[in-house]
Amino acid sequence: MTTAQFPASGHFDQLYAASDDPWKTRERWYEQRKRAIIEAILPRRQCNAIFEPGCGSGELTLQLATRCQWLMASDFCAEAVRIAREKTAHLPHVQVRRQSLPEQWPTAAQDMPPLGLIVFSELCYYFDAPNVAELAALAAASLAPQGHLLACHWKKDFDDRLLATQPMHRLIDTHPHLKRQACYEDEDILIDLWRRI
Repeated sequence: MTTAQFPASGHFDQLYAASDDPWKTRERWYEQRKRAIIEAILPRRQCNAIFEPGCGSGELTLQLATRCQWLMASDFCAEAVRIAREKTAHLPHVQVRRQSLPEQWPTAAQDMPPLGLIVFSELCYYFDAPNVAELAALAAASLAPQGHLLACHWKKDFDDRLLATQPMHRLIDTHPHLKRQACYEDEDILIDLWRRI
């Protein structure tokens, strides 16, 4: 997320200053259920490499780490990165970086292997339509052949949201190298899975 966009990084810094888990990702039923649905919808038990931008405090990161040999998680909030690093310090195949997207999207030059899975969990609300389209293009270019992109977003409105969930997933769906493979939707959540073609 660029610093020019709302919400600014200071907004997230304030949230994490008040709590190491501002969205209650460990205890809220929505968050626990979301992680279980993500776990179930992924088509492969294991993949070589996963990238999770917008990892927040790292609860989903811990779960994804059991499904791969290499995982990079990132966030643009320094405190979120610190917390996620602490949670994953015992996992040598996991690295957590501070990155501002889309401009600091990781590349193969940063020793990133071709990715079997990219996860946008509760991330794309904070980007406008052109940036969501750019994130989809970056994801498609970073995925190994037959790799997957998963997007998971809450459907209800909130103040920080720049895009509604359905339109942002439709934007991703328009990318010519991403073919939708699976979808789960209820009154709270939309989860889509695309395969790189």
